[in-house]
Amino acid sequence: MADIPPFLSSLRTPGWRRAVFLRRVLAAVLLLAALGLALRDAGAGAPRALVFARPVTAGEALTRDDVALVPVPDPLLPASAVRDPVDVEGRILAVEAAAGEVVTASRFIGTDLSDAFVGEITTIVPVRLAEPEILPLLRHGDSVTILAAVPERTETDVISTGGRVILADTRDSPGTLLLGLPEEEAHAVAAASLSTPLAVVLSSPLPK
Repeated sequence: MADIPPFLSSLRTPGWRRAVFLRRVLAAVLLLAALGLALRDAGAGAPRALVFARPVTAGEALTRDDVALVPVPDPLLPASAVRDPVDVEGRILAVEAAAGEVVTASRFIGTDLSDAFVGEITTIVPVRLAEPEILPLLRHGDSVTILAAVPERTETDVISTGGRVILADTRDSPGTLLLGLPEEEAHAVAAASLSTPLAVVLSSPLPK
């Protein structure tokens, strides 16, 4: 018969050692239970706010499926955090967001910018510029022509004309440019932007 370790042997024998060990085990179990209850209560008492449920790119209009309502500890909750999914439905994202980030009001295009949807301009598309240095020169409402460089050729192709600047944001490098375009032209610009950075030529502001 295999020898029983002294530690286990002392537990089988009534006495002071076993009583001390059992008290310590009971204390540890009670401590873990108390910690679990405290964490549960902390989560239940924490304010709830919206977070992005998936990565979202600039120019996308949010749906309720794009966000989730979760408890967020007070120290991590921005003052402009959004708490109601109704408040983000249909709103257009001004800058890209990662999954898990808290949704804040500053992430979205304001109503003054969304008023740019006039006539055939029905779609917003983010544009990756070959020369982001032009961003500070662009203003909301400016009319631009979008160009793409053609590989192995010196000239450029015109992808779209009459695009309208919705947002030219230089806060984060390399910046964000959102253009309002007719739906078909927006698709062409988005497809071209996947393969090459684009250029824009400023013409004149569209009449308001």
